[in-house]
Amino acid sequence: MAKKPKSVIDIDKEIAALKAQRVAALESRADQIGKIAAKANLTTLEISDAALLKEFQQIAERFRRKIGPSNPASA
Repeated sequence: MAKKPKSVIDIDKEIAALKAQRVAALESRADQIGKIAAKANLTTLEISDAALLKEFQQIAERFRRKIGPSNPASA
């Protein structure tokens, strides 16, 4: 017996649930990175947000080059 196709409403609900899961995962990862930064004593440095962001962007770029384009985490 063929499975009944999902309705657009059901698909939209699944998409919304996945988006909420993605937001929660990103927030959790951001919290984890913040804790690591605190352990590295970055919270005690007198550095502007712009300078710190630039450094984090450089770190991210280094890891993206190591991972390569075939890894979905780099997308």
